[in-house]
Amino acid sequence: MNIERLSLDQLRVFVQVVDCGSFLAASRSLSRAQSAVSYAIATLENQLGVVLFDRSNYRPSLTEAGTTLIRDARQVLDQVDALQIKASGYAKGQELDITLAVDVFFPMHCLTQLLKQFKTAFPTVTVRLEIEALGAVAKRVIDGDAQLGIVATIPITPAKLTRIGLPNIMMIGVVSPTHPLAAIKGRVPEHVLSHETQLVLTDRSELTASKDFSVHSTLVWRMSDLSTKHMLLRAGMGWGYMPEHVIEEDIVSGKLVRIQTTQHPPEGLALPMQCVYSSDYRAGPAVSWWLDALAALTALDGNQPILARA
Repeated sequence: MNIERLSLDQLRVFVQVVDCGSFLAASRSLSRAQSAVSYAIATLENQLGVVLFDRSNYRPSLTEAGTTLIRDARQVLDQVDALQIKASGYAKGQELDITLAVDVFFPMHCLTQLLKQFKTAFPTVTVRLEIEALGAVAKRVIDGDAQLGIVATIPITPAKLTRIGLPNIMMIGVVSPTHPLAAIKGRVPEHVLSHETQLVLTDRSELTASKDFSVHSTLVWRMSDLSTKHMLLRAGMGWGYMPEHVIEEDIVSGKLVRIQTTQHPPEGLALPMQCVYSSDYRAGPAVSWWLDALAALTALDGNQPILARA
C-alpha cells in the first residue's frame, strides 16, 4: 500500500462513481472516457491495497472496505474544499477568524440573529465569542484580543477606541415578591434602599474595577455573572437592576416584581449601548460586515427585523 501517492482526483472519481451508480455514468458526469475512470479506480484500489467495488454484477457495488472508505474520502474532499475556500478568501483580504467581545447585557436573541446572518454571508470564518461585563469588554478590544466589542455597562468610551452608537436597553429595578421592598408602593426612599442588600455586577478588568454605577446600598453583594445575579434576585437575596429583556418573563409570571428608585425614572433607565473597535484597526470584509450590521440596528427588542447586510 502506497497511500502517499494518492491523488485528490482519484478520490473525486471514487466519490463520483458511488454517487452516479456506475462507471459509465461517472465518466459522463466527469466528461472522461470510461476507461479513464476505470483506470483511476483500479489505481486507487492498488495503492490502498483493497477492493472498493464488487464488479461481479451489472452495476458495481461497494465492498465492505469501499463502504467504510467512501466516508473518509468524502471527509478528505470536504476538508480540501474548505481549505481552498478559506485560502481564496484570505487572499482577497478576508479574515480566517474573528473574536467578538459582547457585553452580558446585550440581548442574546439579537446576537443570535446576527450570528445566523453572518454565518450565511461568511460560512468559512470562525467566530469566537467572549461574554463579559463592564470594562472587560473594552479591555479585550484595547489589548487586541478582540476585533470588536459590544459595550453596555461602561459609561464612557476609552480614548483608544472608536465607537458606533447602538439602540438603548432598559434597566429595571426588581426584587422577589417575597422581599420587603416588594410591598412598597411608588418610589422607594433612598434611606430604605441603603439598608437593603443590593446585588451588583463586578468588573474583572482595570478599566472600571474601582467604580460603582447605580449603587445605592451600604450592603452590596458583588458578582461577575449576570445569571447568578438573576437567580439570587429570584431567591429574594436582595434587590438590583436588570436588563428588561432578561427579566420580562419573570415580571409576567410574578417571579420578580418591579420597584421604583429615586435615581431612575419610573419606566426604568435607558442604558446606551455601543460597538467599539481600535482606532487604528483596519477591518477586513468579515469585521466590516459586523460594523455595517450593528450600525443598521434600530432596536434590540426583537420586534423588528435586523437590518444586516453582507
